[in-house]
Amino acid sequence: MTSTRPWRAALRSVALTTLLGLTIAPAAQSLPAEPDAGLAASSTSRAASAPTVEADDERALITLTGVSPTVLDGRGDTRITGTVTAPMSGPLVGARVDLVLGSRPLTVRTDIDRWVKDRGPASGRVAAQTSQPLPEVPAGQTAPFTVDLEEWRVATDGAFAALPVAVEVYQRGASTPIGTTRTFLAWNTRVEFEPLQIALAVPVTLDPDVKLFSRDEDDRDEAWGRAIGPGSRVDRIIEGTEGSFATLGVDPSVLVAGPGELADPPTPTDTPATPDTATPTSPGDMPTPTAGSTGSAAADRTRVDRLADALRGRNLFALPYADADVAATGDVDPGNSVVRDLVARAATVGDRIGEPVRGDIAWPVDGLLPAGRESAIQSLYSTSSTREAAAIIVGQPAITADSPYTPTARRVAAEGTRLIGADPRLSALLPKRSDPTAVLATQRFLAETLVLLGERPGTARSVLLAAPRNYNPDPATLSAFLRVTASAPWLETVEVETLLADAAGDRAMPQETPAKPARTAAPKPTLSRLRLEQLAGQRHTLDAVATVLKDGAAFERTYGELLDELASVRWRFGAPAWSALNNSVSADVRDATSAIRVVPRRVNFLAENGTLRITVQNGLTYAVENLRLVVAPTNPRLQVLEQPGPVSIAAGPDARRNINVPVHAVAAGRADIIAYLTTADGTRIGSQAVIPVSANPLDSTFYWIGGVLAGLVLLAGVIRAVVKGKSRIEEIGDLDTIAKRDEAAQHRNAR
Repeated sequence: MTSTRPWRAALRSVALTTLLGLTIAPAAQSLPAEPDAGLAASSTSRAASAPTVEADDERALITLTGVSPTVLDGRGDTRITGTVTAPMSGPLVGARVDLVLGSRPLTVRTDIDRWVKDRGPASGRVAAQTSQPLPEVPAGQTAPFTVDLEEWRVATDGAFAALPVAVEVYQRGASTPIGTTRTFLAWNTRVEFEPLQIALAVPVTLDPDVKLFSRDEDDRDEAWGRAIGPGSRVDRIIEGTEGSFATLGVDPSVLVAGPGELADPPTPTDTPATPDTATPTSPGDMPTPTAGSTGSAAADRTRVDRLADALRGRNLFALPYADADVAATGDVDPGNSVVRDLVARAATVGDRIGEPVRGDIAWPVDGLLPAGRESAIQSLYSTSSTREAAAIIVGQPAITADSPYTPTARRVAAEGTRLIGADPRLSALLPKRSDPTAVLATQRFLAETLVLLGERPGTARSVLLAAPRNYNPDPATLSAFLRVTASAPWLETVEVETLLADAAGDRAMPQETPAKPARTAAPKPTLSRLRLEQLAGQRHTLDAVATVLKDGAAFERTYGELLDELASVRWRFGAPAWSALNNSVSADVRDATSAIRVVPRRVNFLAENGTLRITVQNGLTYAVENLRLVVAPTNPRLQVLEQPGPVSIAAGPDARRNINVPVHAVAAGRADIIAYLTTADGTRIGSQAVIPVSANPLDSTFYWIGGVLAGLVLLAGVIRAVVKGKSRIEEIGDLDTIAKRDEAAQHRNAR
């Protein structure tokens, strides 16, 4: 190993530059609701005078705003800046701020926890303090402070170390601090170690907001603006990681910006359970699917194009479509067709941004790897373009036995799948938007990595940071944090993909069995076996209906897109929203698939052989073709001679088609018919209809009897004429003579 090197001066310069971002109170993107305290409401990073802190009743609160430089080497000075907020109980008068160096070295990671959790005055010596007392700070008010530390005062013989320090504030003349905060300083004078390879995975996913799928155009547009527009959580993640080593796991549905068509579901016709008329009921009005307005659609395209441009050229991998919950599905239904399809659709990220993006890294939200999950995930990925998952991101505690040191992130599962173990302690230190500043998180992160390095300084190892699905950063703070990480000489930043292969001196270790079951910070699943089966059944029904529609692809997009969203991980963070969306989607699917139906009506069939007319109605705004009507009598009195052939119906919402079915009546009486619709392969669509039929067959005997009766009537008339003799017409004389006689009589009378 080498001793002091020229890189030291360069490191100090880089560290000083990167800490400028941390000495400024974090800026924030403007959001429509719930702004975080201490963040400037701006779409660009800008300075704030001091972070806003809510005062305590009795204690003074210390907020660190900067440590510059971040890495000490004993040759210069380090400036520590912050603010002090006086308690509500009274002002701070003549207060001073001390920097106390802890007396116990940090050799294992639990030492860090112990130092942070300790309360009261720190055990150690004062290494530095404010040069003069602070001006009076009124109760509940805040004032800045600066402490300049001569680095030799905290010097250690080691090449590197994490130094525990406490920042304490004292009232004038007091011997007990009225406020304290504990943090760490990073020490490094020479390279006597193998650097740790470090990668960062950040999910780019949607929030559990039902309004993203609202039929109200304005609500939907506003929700998508909040989800991926300027200042959104997604936007802040992309901005904060720009130019860094972070790898983004992208949910393809983020690049959709709302379904292209969100249909108002068909309004089913109100049909009585027992029809009492001989004609079908009138159909209700069925609203048609409505696409967003030109303005809304243009806004969606603009947002998506902006997002795609921002992602182009970045370190990416694709999550399953809608960030499908592979953890929950793999545990209860690894063969689920809906989730398998969503896994396969990860490729749409690359299609959208125009660059190849791998979609074979599985990232279960709970970070666990229970028995059977490896094979379950491989089953879910078996129908994808890669036919398998190349790696699974898991939490290190789920695959690590008790050990005095932290293992490498490069691991391998029992059945051979590559694993990437995420360090939960380091992952939890990623700066969040709710933090007043990121200084405490940054200093602890540096300390954690130095202690981790000290476990086996001569062994090459790797570390993965994994942000949670609901990660919510401030872009300026996250960017500064990542720059500090990249500048630390004991850390070598790499892409997540790098950890899928062995490196020199860092080969993948087999997974181990934890001494006790690992726990997860993820909320419980919203998906159960029953719910997954329901989703698969609804998907099957939609696909079946689509096969008989002239524009089946548009129908599937309209009604299937929302169904896909129900399988998302995001609903773990908003279970009530899942229930609301599920109820809506289930009603839509039910109404849409029952909109093509048989219209029930009473029929009187007065023949032995003939045709039965059945009416089929199409309530969708899609033309129907190749539909099959199946007619099944419930009583042997009536027989169907031949099932009707394929049927086509124009687009609805009130399109009808009468279909003639040849039938044979065997006997008189009630003979109901069950009629239902199917696709060409026999899959039923909608619900069946019962058609009451009153059969009254008039067979050949009826016609013989009628003919005989008609003949007898005719014969009776002939006989009567013969018996009566001459006709009255024959008894009348010459008609012409009578006429002349009558005319002469009229002439005489006239005279």
